[in-house]
Amino acid sequence: MKRSFAILSLLAFMSLTASPLHAQTKRIAVAYSAISATQSAFYLAKDAKLFEKHGLYVDPVYVAGGSRVSQAMIAGEFAVALAGGNIVFANLAGGDIVTVGGVVNVPSFYLYVQPSIKRQEDLRGQALGITRYGASTDFTLRFLLKKWGLEPDRDVKVIQMGGQPEIFAGMQAGVIQGGILSSPGDFKAKKAGFAMLANFAKVGLDYPTTSIVSTRSMIKKDRETVKRFVMAYSEAVDRLFRDKELAIKVIGKWTRTQDRETLESSYEYATNFIERPPHLPYKAIDMVLAQTAETDVRAKGRKAEEFIDPSIYNELEKSGYFKSLGR
Repeated sequence: MKRSFAILSLLAFMSLTASPLHAQTKRIAVAYSAISATQSAFYLAKDAKLFEKHGLYVDPVYVAGGSRVSQAMIAGEFAVALAGGNIVFANLAGGDIVTVGGVVNVPSFYLYVQPSIKRQEDLRGQALGITRYGASTDFTLRFLLKKWGLEPDRDVKVIQMGGQPEIFAGMQAGVIQGGILSSPGDFKAKKAGFAMLANFAKVGLDYPTTSIVSTRSMIKKDRETVKRFVMAYSEAVDRLFRDKELAIKVIGKWTRTQDRETLESSYEYATNFIERPPHLPYKAIDMVLAQTAETDVRAKGRKAEEFIDPSIYNELEKSGYFKSLGR
């Protein structure tokens, strides 16, 4: 009898001290737009159960190319997503997608080509691969080609391949003569004998390669869910920088990479490019608007503030949440 009473007392105590977030766990689908080390903090948040720690159960859904993510967001398929600068174009067309956190705020890409291509001029008449039209890879490649005095689609063919693995596969098969790659694709291309023709981090372009996005309607309806996602993601970024072995394990699993040398390169790439904490990409979005305004009157006079909801980031920063991570 005494033993039964003790067990019941223990169970009662456990129920009282259990995490209140666990009882309120909400399940949401979240889109991510690339199989790349740029997304590694998101992968880590999932595998290390940091989303559950903050009251969310996240179902990751891979949607190749940020333009398709934007379409799905507008259709209401996802509450939150990791997407690129194409949200600007979606909003110019009437969407209500907003950035709530920055993942990578510069072009974290490389242009790899066949070793026979030595100079910019050698690209004339060649075909280069991107993920999808309107995606980050598309915008940055077209920017670079124009900077080099080459007209996209006329001087150089721009071919959408689907995703990063498909770009690399197309290069190996000779379907395209080069492509826009992120990690670990860039390292695999180098090992396969392809040559890097451009490092986008050095071309003078700010670009919201990957951002945490939601919609104004979602934030108005369920701001707490979006806030919890940003908190969990931010904690994962901190863990990524502090726990290299866990990060490498996660990157290897999600990118299906086993080679240690490739994974070391991917980890270095991730910690070089990923924002810590997820600073909002005002300058990067202004750059997209400035470039877009040259051909699209809808972008003229628009400002980054119209495409960003800073309320959650500012709240977490003011409360000291970002500074508290890792202590």
